Amino acid sequence: MDQPPSPNAYPALRASVIVTTTDERILLVRRKRDRKESWVLPGGTPNPGESLASCARREVFEETGVRVLPYRVAFVVEANDPFTRQSTVDVVFLVTNHRPPDEPQQREPGLIPALVPIADLARLPLRPPIGGHIRRVLTATNAGTGVYLGNMWRPLESTTVPRSSSPVRPP
Repeated sequence: MDQPPSPNAYPALRASVIVTTTDERILLVRRKRDRKESWVLPGGTPNPGESLASCARREVFEETGVRVLPYRVAFVVEANDPFTRQSTVDVVFLVTNHRPPDEPQQREPGLIPALVPIADLARLPLRPPIGGHIRRVLTATNAGTGVYLGNMWRPLESTTVPRSSSPVRPP
């Protein structure tokens, strides 16, 4: 008999953004979970039918009030919790040399956004622990990142479906 997959059978998908400013700060979100404080990149889970870049853009704005246009992939992070058996795949976009906005705004309870000096990454409890990878990407040239192609789905010749989204283009 076929069993339906358990809720944790498939990886949870997320989109996050590394936003750095011209004055060498990075946009992070401080949160408290299980009485422990940690810092995370702004981001979240895509809504049904939402592209990863659109999700990243929306989540950054919802969590911080900052508007960004992610178009490069910095890296992909996979986390597999051995206790809950939950797997998460996070596509991390990159937005560099962003004009420093006014201070980010707290827009969601329990999430406090801040522009933190990039030099402070090593001492922060960053979750997942990707501070070294962030610094590596920020010191590399574009060869160290991937281009995000966006929604590449196209209908078959006999199918006529309106195009609802196109790839994100760099500014």
